[in-house]
Order: sequence, then structure tokens, then C-alpha cells
Amino acid sequence: MAGSPQPNWPALERLKEELQREFRKQGVDHVEYVLAFSAPFDVWVWLGTATDAERDTLAADRALDDRVRAAADRCGLAEIVRGTAVESNETVDREYDGQWFYRLR
Repeated sequence: MAGSPQPNWPALERLKEELQREFRKQGVDHVEYVLAFSAPFDVWVWLGTATDAERDTLAADRALDDRVRAAADRCGLAEIVRGTAVESNETVDREYDGQWFYRLR
């Protein structure tokens, strides 16, 4: 619908790039979002790693949420980030037939 509020897609793309840079050394190879359907478009961030071991190590990082929120703040999105989750491709392959779509739901 014309004139309907929309998520800030350019800022979300910048955040994705920021998070990939921030967490690359910890095995993050992709970033996914789950967004609310209406304004203010709250966001839940999913960080994806290749292995369960990488996922477990990153999930144990006490600074994980603070680091995600700092990246979101740099992109002007800190106020809408509601949480962070970490998952591995190994688990998605094993338990969700390789479909991130089903894991995120």
C-alpha cells in the first residue's frame, strides 16, 4: 500500500554488514532478521555460523548482546533491536532440512 510505513531497509542492510564484520572472526558467515509486521518494526537478529562448536562459543560470549546493540546503534537501529540468537548451519541442516526459513519461525 502506498504511503504505508516500511522498515528502514538501507539501515538494516548496513547493520547486516556491520555484524558480519564484527563477528567474522568468531565464525559468523551470515546474518538473518525476524522483523515485526508493523511499526516500529522491532528486529530480532540471528547470527549464523557454520558449526555447532562456533555457535556454542559465540552464544557463551557475555558481550554478545552489547556488541550487537553497539552495531545497531551505529546504524541508527538500537531502539528496535529486541534480541539476538545464534544458530549453526550444522543444526539447520540436521534439524530443519537445511531451511533457515523454518528455523527462524
